[in-house]
Amino acid sequence: MNSEDIIVKGKNIVMPFSKGILARSLTAAGLKPSIAYKLALEIYEKLKKENIKEINKKELRRIVYQYLIENNYEEIAKRYLIWRAILNKRPIVILIGGASGVGTTTIAFEIASRLGIPSVIGTDSIREVMRKVISKDLVPTLYESSYTAWKVLREEINDEIKKYIIGFERHSESVLVGVEGVIDRALVEGQSVIIEGTHLIPSLIKEKYLNNPNIIFITLTISDEQQHKMRFYARGRVSNRPTERYLKYFKIIRVINNYLVETSKKKGIPVVENQKISKTVEECLNIITEKLWKILESEGIKLEDILEAET
Repeated sequence: MNSEDIIVKGKNIVMPFSKGILARSLTAAGLKPSIAYKLALEIYEKLKKENIKEINKKELRRIVYQYLIENNYEEIAKRYLIWRAILNKRPIVILIGGASGVGTTTIAFEIASRLGIPSVIGTDSIREVMRKVISKDLVPTLYESSYTAWKVLREEINDEIKKYIIGFERHSESVLVGVEGVIDRALVEGQSVIIEGTHLIPSLIKEKYLNNPNIIFITLTISDEQQHKMRFYARGRVSNRPTERYLKYFKIIRVINNYLVETSKKKGIPVVENQKISKTVEECLNIITEKLWKILESEGIKLEDILEAET
């Protein structure tokens, strides 16, 4: 450690004050990264000016909270305390669903970066694993895309919309077995994870997962069809994904989008319009924070308790 370092002490840890770690905590609370780092630097300079050489985590938390209040960041201050009470203390599983092209992957990685969650798993990856253990003869829909699974349905369905939805559900059922396995492992091992993808169908996920307070489910959508379509053009320019194929089946992708929105609302799962990344991330963080606050409230934990907690 450098002789100029301010030493931060916790229950089982001694480390130099890190502006980066503090900035990440403030970013998780909802501040833009540039503002978060600016405030972290200001707090560091404040401690240096007061000639503080050593500080415990509890006192540092109090100073950060008070600094946010004094600078008119009351809501951020509240979120900061909530995340101090949650992060690294209990596993959180965040599910981000939505039809192809609505941006679940982008938003998942943005949220993971903000919250410091190291694992983001796409349901497409889980699907590939399930294909290794389930034969095509047994579940042919698994070997199609979410929007083409209807082609291999064994029964005849005259209603087009119903046919697309049933194909999508059959395709997703096996993937959700793998998703539930990932969730179970994360909760048992105490590891936070974000799972994102099209296969997260609220009506097919067991109630025990939907009702688990440590599991937070959000569905993304793009209401404007033209904007949704343009996302595929944009994605095609920066990846190897087949734009023409998505556009060919765009009508069915929109059916799946509407179905996911409808089933999410029926299950009480928040639906977020993904028009702009920064706004979507902010809204998702609000949803996550409010759910976590309800958990703490149900346990009788107040903000002042978090301030006074030993860490």
